[in-house]
Amino acid sequence: MRRMVGWGVGAALVLALVGCGRAPQAQTLSGDFHALQVLGSGTVLYGEHAGVRRSVDGGRTWAAPDGAGDAMALARARDVTVLAGHEVLKVSRDDGQTWTDQGFGNLPGRDLHGFAVDPGRPEVWYANVMGRGLFRTADGKDWTHLSDATAGASVLAAGPQPALYALDAQGLLVSPDGVTWTRRPAAPRGVHLDVHPDSGVLFLAGPDGAFRSTNQGRTWTSLALPEGARLIAVSPQNGDQLIAVGLSGAVYRSANGGGRWQ
Repeated sequence: MRRMVGWGVGAALVLALVGCGRAPQAQTLSGDFHALQVLGSGTVLYGEHAGVRRSVDGGRTWAAPDGAGDAMALARARDVTVLAGHEVLKVSRDDGQTWTDQGFGNLPGRDLHGFAVDPGRPEVWYANVMGRGLFRTADGKDWTHLSDATAGASVLAAGPQPALYALDAQGLLVSPDGVTWTRRPAAPRGVHLDVHPDSGVLFLAGPDGAFRSTNQGRTWTSLALPEGARLIAVSPQNGDQLIAVGLSGAVYRSANGGGRWQ
């Protein structure tokens, strides 16, 4: 059987079941729609107030929330997945099956409304503390304050250019270093972001749909999602493979960069 790159063995099983006329019924997600992340294994994680839900078949079916904590953000690192949120900062070494407390180190607050990992230096983590701004660490313990510009942001993402992205009530902010930030006035209204770790292509989800930018948010291409979007995530193994959650809670998958959605 041809190897399924990005979505993992579970997705291959779903395709086999479809061929036999026995595909499992797709689920609609509900909850707080905080975070969505595709891991290198192809496992997809959805973060909400009740914890993290896992899908091993490309987003068609989902496990129940695991109660790990209010998952405001999910981020990929070298050998761990990071969960951050209200009074929670945990890591998983088994694709989100179990979580271990990371500890907050010297962060001045525990209300984390954004978290990102530098794709070129996975030991470098960024945490956005609500009302306090952006902090950076290279050891998970000692955090350095970088900027107050993101104090009201709810979403944080990191690209390889290097570039950091944040969403607040006024729109999209972009920074090369986490210290100086520039607003992108042409960006669509957004509620969630993801960046491919190699190409740096930026994906945005918002009430007007899903969008892609190849120049750090200066210009945008609308993707053909059938409805507005709450969340979007790109496979780190294949930048053409996308997962999006619509305003209805329906989960969509694209294998051609958002040109067509299933």
